[in-house]
Amino acid sequence: MTHAQNYIDTYYRDTLNADKARPALEGDVQTDICVVGGGLAGLSTALGLAERQKKTVLLEANRIGWGASGRNGGFVAKGYAQGYRQLVKAVGLPHTKELHKLATHGRALIKKRIENYKMDCGPVIDGVLGVSWNKNPQAVREYIDFMRKDLNAPLEFWTEEQVRAVCKTQRYHEGFYSPEDYQFHPLNYAHGLAGAIESHGGQVFENTKALRIEDNNAGYIVHTPAGRVICDQVVLSCSIYIDGALSAKLKYAAFPVYTFVMVTTPIPEDILDGALATRYAIFDNRFAQDYYRRLEDGRILWGGRVSLSAAPEDLAEIMLRDLLKVYPQLEGHVQADYAWGGELCYAPHKMPQIGELKPGLWYNTCFGGHGLVPTSVGGDVVSSAIAEGDERYKLFEPFSKLWFAGGPLSPYIAQSVYYAWRIRDFLRGLKN
Repeated sequence: MTHAQNYIDTYYRDTLNADKARPALEGDVQTDICVVGGGLAGLSTALGLAERQKKTVLLEANRIGWGASGRNGGFVAKGYAQGYRQLVKAVGLPHTKELHKLATHGRALIKKRIENYKMDCGPVIDGVLGVSWNKNPQAVREYIDFMRKDLNAPLEFWTEEQVRAVCKTQRYHEGFYSPEDYQFHPLNYAHGLAGAIESHGGQVFENTKALRIEDNNAGYIVHTPAGRVICDQVVLSCSIYIDGALSAKLKYAAFPVYTFVMVTTPIPEDILDGALATRYAIFDNRFAQDYYRRLEDGRILWGGRVSLSAAPEDLAEIMLRDLLKVYPQLEGHVQADYAWGGELCYAPHKMPQIGELKPGLWYNTCFGGHGLVPTSVGGDVVSSAIAEGDERYKLFEPFSKLWFAGGPLSPYIAQSVYYAWRIRDFLRGLKN
């Protein structure tokens, strides 16, 4: 296996429970459905199809979970990258309620599959805490009231004293606790999904790039370097790695955004308790937010920042400085052990893109910034649409028109948006 085909150097790679390598496709294989892309969206789609007795083949150009699916923060949290209040403005409250129901179902489906297939991707730790960078208890209470009343989300208000009892920093004020959200090891989960697909007779091929898709009138033929998949339908779940030869329209309907993660060396328990005295996953409410969690072996996984380019050489130092701005008491007790970046797939509306390019040629993509829940949602609605004629996927139609998102200039647009977010965060901070 070549270096390009291996996982990059991350904490998740080094803590894989079982790194099972799948073969590359050689020769022809015939199937009902071909799923292109071995991230969480593609894996969830393929598993949903296999569970519904559809003969399924999944193709991954690198390794299962090689991109953002195996490099993220490990948050299984509610909702979408676009806020619910913004969704209400865009599509109305009834439509937003249906989207939230899907998210609630998708979150529960992940945990159900972990249990049913005995996936070793833990520890699975319940509870996510959202904290406010600015002192505005009324705004936090209004958000909680909206989520509880209109979306039936069981959020709990936390006072500044409650927040600072577990996040021992002067940076944070009030917050809210979400008991139904949780955290786990995303790369181990990706391998768990692949194993579950295979347990139903599905086939998973790694290091197999889809080169082009041929419509042969009776179905489709997906061409790869050393073989072909002859199938009735195709699902494209390639994220930002979509090749224009597969679909130029899909490629240019989103833009890449880099974000970054750092994992510290193990910290003595008494020192760590003096800063982060909780196992809940944490995120703040800034536009350019930090998100982080305490790991089982005494480390802190710290994520954040956005860029138009790959990780800078001093990424570890940059991320460590971000951590120490929040928890200065860890100065001298903590070092960066891992630091990595990854490309996320964003649409301008910050919602998934789900639908059909033409009959039988599906797309299920654009999950950047959402956390892991909507990948489960996308997999469920697309697999049930194909296997059962279910039309829940049409709830995403307002966000799936595949309008041009900037082409080669899109990373610069994303960077300018990020700088605008940072300025807004700064101005909000001046009000404190």
